[in-house]
Amino acid sequence: MLEPKTQKGFTIVELLIVIVIIGILAAITIVAYGGIQQRARNSQIITGVKAYQKALMQYAVDNQTYPIAPGTSACLGAGYVGGQCWNGVNGNRFVDATLDAALAKYLPSKPTVSTNILQITNSPDYRVGALLTTTPHRIIYYLEGAGQTCLNAGVGTTEIQGTQCALTLALP
Repeated sequence: MLEPKTQKGFTIVELLIVIVIIGILAAITIVAYGGIQQRARNSQIITGVKAYQKALMQYAVDNQTYPIAPGTSACLGAGYVGGQCWNGVNGNRFVDATLDAALAKYLPSKPTVSTNILQITNSPDYRVGALLTTTPHRIIYYLEGAGQTCLNAGVGTTEIQGTQCALTLALP
């Protein structure tokens, strides 16, 4: 007596369900990965800013002043395209060799604060990394994403592609 043939395999409905589940998992993974990258870049920025804050404070204790002249500003960090961290309507800011030389004793290797360019206004206004200003003495830096928490535990100013933070340095 012959047994009836039964087909083995998956039905089209079962295959579609598996494909949909894989698609949902892939979408969740992609979104989570993007968030992880942003948090990693923000951590790099914060680590670089803390290193510069410490170096500047040590310099100020030793010299009773900060290393650049009042009324000036300079980029903090390495890896900027053309040595420029600030480009826009309020002028351009560049890496300053005098500042780097003054901090070399306190910060032997310059950290890369950030290389991710953020547009902050609708006009051509871009920021990367961190900037030291002297009126008042503070470090201005940008974190990716709106409403990020800055080092001083406050939420910074939300720009188009990021959050502006300012860390005021104590006078020596």
